[in-house]
Amino acid sequence: MNKNRDFNIIDTAKNLGITILKRASSEEYVARCPFCGDSKNPEHGHLYLNISKNVYYCVRCGEGGDVVDLYAKLTGLDRKDAYDELAKGNIPEVKPYKEITPKIKHNSVASIYIRDKVYRAFLNKLTLEPHHRKNLLRRGLSWEMTVNNLYKSLPEEPEQRQEICRELIKEGYNLKGIPGFYQREEEEEKYWDFVDYKGFWIPVKDVQGRIQGFQIRLDEEEKGRKYVWFSSRDKLNGTPAHAWQGVHGKPSEVIVITEGPLKADVAHYLSGVTFVSVPGVTAVKGIEVVLRQLGAKKVYIAFDMDILTNPAVQKAKTKLKEKLIKAGFKVQTKTWDPAYKGIDDYLLMLSKQKNKNVV
Repeated sequence: MNKNRDFNIIDTAKNLGITILKRASSEEYVARCPFCGDSKNPEHGHLYLNISKNVYYCVRCGEGGDVVDLYAKLTGLDRKDAYDELAKGNIPEVKPYKEITPKIKHNSVASIYIRDKVYRAFLNKLTLEPHHRKNLLRRGLSWEMTVNNLYKSLPEEPEQRQEICRELIKEGYNLKGIPGFYQREEEEEKYWDFVDYKGFWIPVKDVQGRIQGFQIRLDEEEKGRKYVWFSSRDKLNGTPAHAWQGVHGKPSEVIVITEGPLKADVAHYLSGVTFVSVPGVTAVKGIEVVLRQLGAKKVYIAFDMDILTNPAVQKAKTKLKEKLIKAGFKVQTKTWDPAYKGIDDYLLMLSKQKNKNVV
């Protein structure tokens, strides 16, 4: 039995002091995020609450989970106690984000220069498992691109993870301030580790090709999510990840914006066009700066084809278009056969037909 379906995430969120702003679709509501504090504008929110799965996800800070996780994290309880409290039905109101004292103080994120150095040394110690490479090849990437794009599988054994950390430290790399890394404490001894998921890393690079951070493509969907950020939020000496925008390709006057770094990697490879990836349709703060750095003049917005039926995505697209036009860019919306959800799926179909003239 899926216990997270036992409780209503909307009622629970309200009792936790979370401000629910609006209904985004038939299955989702948008709310203010209690973990990152969200944007300064109280009418803007990045936390999505899914009422069919009773899960949540913030497109700004990457926090997510099910209804029990939400209650546990904001009350300081473990999952079992949180479930028991929810089951009682007497849910006390919890003060909103700004009045909650965080349990663990996070490290500030290290500079992009340092992150890139550490992450590249880190990836050199890892491999890409055959089943993950097959996944990438099925998406339309070549074997060579699975290497060039630096995809790597996450090691599952604790001893292997800790040995990699020891090697990095011995080589002179400081893991403090690097999202994903944190310290464990056992018997008064501290040692470095990194978060463990089953899946593979997707590097998210900036305009200069430096690795800002990683998204992880999970082998199995977890709490309604297929992708998570490589983040050590709420861990000892940990560092939270940001919702980074990625650059996929060289500077160009024509740029396409789409959702997610893996999708953008595939779409760039199949089309030859430069893409900018956003972690969510509303996570577009500062994107005009990235576009200027790339020398863009014309921009296509290519969100998934659920834009045809999802009012929240339609609204986000309209706001982004207005934002970019105001910044001086020529903007068009790119659509295609809705039988293909993402632009990567559509381009893969076209590539099989030997036709790459898509933009």
